[in-house]
Amino acid sequence: MRIAAIDVGSNSIHLVVVETDAMGNQQVLAREKHMVRLARGVLRTGEIGAEAFQAGLETLALMAEVIRGLQCETVMACGTAALREAANAPRFIQEAEQLGIRIKVISGEEEASLIYLAVSRAIPFPVEPAVLMDIGGGSTELTWLVAGRPVATLSLPWGLQRLADAVPTSQPPLPEELARLRKFIRKVLKKAGKTLPADLPAAKVVLGTSGTLLDLAEGASGQGSFDLAQLLRFKRRLWKATAQDRVALLGVDPKRAEVLHVGATWATGLLEWLGAEQVRCLQVGLREGMVWKALDRGGMALPALADRRNASVEALCAKLDPDPGHSRHVRFLADQLFHDLMPFFELGDPERELLGYAARLHDVGLSVAEKGHHKHGAYLIQNANLAGFWPAETETIAQIVRFHRGKPPSAASHELFAKLKPWTQHVVEKLAAIIRVADALDRTRRQAVRSVRLVPEAEDLALVVAGPGDLRPELESLQDKGRFLFRLLDRTVRVVRAD
Repeated sequence: MRIAAIDVGSNSIHLVVVETDAMGNQQVLAREKHMVRLARGVLRTGEIGAEAFQAGLETLALMAEVIRGLQCETVMACGTAALREAANAPRFIQEAEQLGIRIKVISGEEEASLIYLAVSRAIPFPVEPAVLMDIGGGSTELTWLVAGRPVATLSLPWGLQRLADAVPTSQPPLPEELARLRKFIRKVLKKAGKTLPADLPAAKVVLGTSGTLLDLAEGASGQGSFDLAQLLRFKRRLWKATAQDRVALLGVDPKRAEVLHVGATWATGLLEWLGAEQVRCLQVGLREGMVWKALDRGGMALPALADRRNASVEALCAKLDPDPGHSRHVRFLADQLFHDLMPFFELGDPERELLGYAARLHDVGLSVAEKGHHKHGAYLIQNANLAGFWPAETETIAQIVRFHRGKPPSAASHELFAKLKPWTQHVVEKLAAIIRVADALDRTRRQAVRSVRLVPEAEDLALVVAGPGDLRPELESLQDKGRFLFRLLDRTVRVVRAD
């Protein structure tokens, strides 16, 4: 099924065309993004400006050609704040329909709902309370999450373009203009706070889904996330520069340079108001939510995130794993070991899940070459864009695969491993060590070892290996590949054969 989704936003117009299968796996066939700034001046004049009006229609005409060329069965187009407010929005919608694009203007609450749907199918939500934030040109949508479930939604009729129109600034902006904007933002948020439930939990983490937040992340940290301190430093640099300097010196997108200092101030005000400390940015948003909505309306049962994660791993294995029977058996043996190692390694279900994925993927590098296949596998996983995983999770899986053989990981010798957080480094060490043992126990790739258990014995441990026939190749391989795990346990491990 081919679906085209168009997000007619207040800043940009986005198109994504995807082809989906029965599990909701999506192959992106086309992406288009054009910043036309429909919201510019709407607050002052009440209408979309002539230049933006024409640019918007030209963009939609181009997207209509792409959609026709790809023969999409389903086309969805949603309009947000600018089309909710502008007096000439009905004429824009009418002319867009003549181009073959029928735009549905949605409420801020529906916009937030579609964004939540997209994110819920893209990544696992944090365990702690969080806020989903989308800063557009004309509005900002906030959704409070507890255990991944929405408990409150707020659509604010203020985005970076509308704020820039409400509180104009010079080039470069003046300190008194910053003070005026901050005062204006405090007033807006104080009023908004009165509409929220009094018992909303404090959320330290914000999940950001908009281009504005992605641009701020790039400038503040050069990565896909940033904290409040990094944002404040970048905001100060933005306010000291002209629009031209923001492009030349700070690397800001030319089309966003004129107003990004306002966006940084708005984002800062929101984080302080929420009491949040960190923003994690996501590469999904309204248009991806529209795709999932179209699938739902088409009668497809939307897969649970866990099913989608597993399906994306299996899809990669189908392309690259030369011996799926071996990798599945390694996963089976690794899971048995994990169960017995939990009290020693202090790991839980999230790490168990990552172990299963890494075990299933540990040999995909053989599709490139046998020599160094652990390194090839890590590279393939890092660049596979696995659906349903946080980037940090993908990197963790890649590093587990990287160290399932060869020298053990070392922060002094391995650059990518050194970049992981200390706790994640420990997780990679432990899970890679488990896969080394499970891989050794299928040395001949005939699934001769039927089970493996780790049994406490007084002060030592017994590794009980069970299976019929000749297991000498597996037990000999274990002597070498088990050393890393035994060293991490810091206890004598006695290998016992059981039939």
